[in-house]
Amino acid sequence: MREVEVGYGSNESIGSGATRPGAAPLRRCSISKVAESSSISWRTTAVSFSNGEWASYPALVFLILDKLLEPIDHVRFAAVCKKWRSMSKLYNQATQRWHNKQLLPMLLIPNQDKDSDRRVLYSISEGRIYNNIQLQVPFRRRCSGSCHGWFATVDPTDQGVVTVTLRNPFTKANPIYLPPLNAHVAPYDSSYYEHYVPKVILSADPTLKPENYVVVALYRCWFELAFIKAGQNSWTYVNPAAISYGDVIFYKSQLYAVTALGAIGSLDVYGSDSNNPSQPPSIKLLTPRKPFWSYCFHAYLVESTQGDLLHILRYYVPKEGAYRFRNRQTLGFAVYKWVLNDEEDGGSTAHKVEVKSIGDEALFVGDNQSISVLASNFPGCQPNSIYYADDFLSTSPLSDGDEANDMGIFNLEDGTITQHYSVKTNTQRAIWVMPPFNGL
Repeated sequence: MREVEVGYGSNESIGSGATRPGAAPLRRCSISKVAESSSISWRTTAVSFSNGEWASYPALVFLILDKLLEPIDHVRFAAVCKKWRSMSKLYNQATQRWHNKQLLPMLLIPNQDKDSDRRVLYSISEGRIYNNIQLQVPFRRRCSGSCHGWFATVDPTDQGVVTVTLRNPFTKANPIYLPPLNAHVAPYDSSYYEHYVPKVILSADPTLKPENYVVVALYRCWFELAFIKAGQNSWTYVNPAAISYGDVIFYKSQLYAVTALGAIGSLDVYGSDSNNPSQPPSIKLLTPRKPFWSYCFHAYLVESTQGDLLHILRYYVPKEGAYRFRNRQTLGFAVYKWVLNDEEDGGSTAHKVEVKSIGDEALFVGDNQSISVLASNFPGCQPNSIYYADDFLSTSPLSDGDEANDMGIFNLEDGTITQHYSVKTNTQRAIWVMPPFNGL
């Protein structure tokens, strides 16, 4: 029996135990060689290999797999041949590296050959584009949501309204076609029909819970709220329809929404009688209607890794010489935490606390359902930072312009902005996605 040390997610792993500065702690694992056979035992699992160079160096293979930062790289490694796939499964079983573990979001970006239906992924940790992995996510200008590995795309109908389709290009599950949404597209705005559904989120993965998930949509230019449960044939429109919402999130079995003025409200979509259109459900406000002295009108709700409900405010400034909102850019962010005073009753009231630092966390915001991860789990991910994509929607895109080029990383400590992916002028927007992966 001999022992080797394997760095879990480290930048460098050496048999003697030495690591590069900043590498993750090493894990000690045992490898047993069985005499006169090519069977290699990793802990309690045994897999047989034929004689060959790779079968002679299992520890080296494990070290290589340990240095692959993205799940996609592990899938590609396993696809080379049966031997490599067996070794990949052995590694995954031994380390449990991907088991029920949150992954680092990747950026879905336009294909370089400008194929309108296919997209590629950009890795934050590696700083490179996976051009050889093509994902079919058809949209013209923007995707209206990314959640649990599913994307929401919008299409116009002959009746002048829009429909939402849920697609999962990772699992190649059948698309889910939802009923028409009551969002009438103006004739002069017909090329911007995707703007009429600003955001779509899901309560759960439809693949895992095909009969128990809820789809929530912000619709129309003024961000009204509607939802539909699995198996239903029509949307439920939340009352009052005149309120504009900035973002929504499923948090502790409730739907929480933030209004255009910064107020927080909750709604029990599971207990709502959505089959009675004469009595539409209402959002229960938990805060004053204007809880901020000065508000930015563009915000996100995200659950931190510690389980807190965070409210992220995004501030813009027009570029020099810009007219209206054309060529605007992000100036900075502010973070608040909402404390629910009566959580047992769904949070009857709430008060906000300004957060100066989010510590080791990194937030990912945009058209996607907002995501929070621990940066220390991912090499190359910056802590105490907000990774943002361009999701600004003007109510007059024809006059204001619709170029998607406002992306970056905002550091909460010093207020600086750096770039994560340098996008060229393009009307197709990038969106954060969490690739579903639980090991091989």
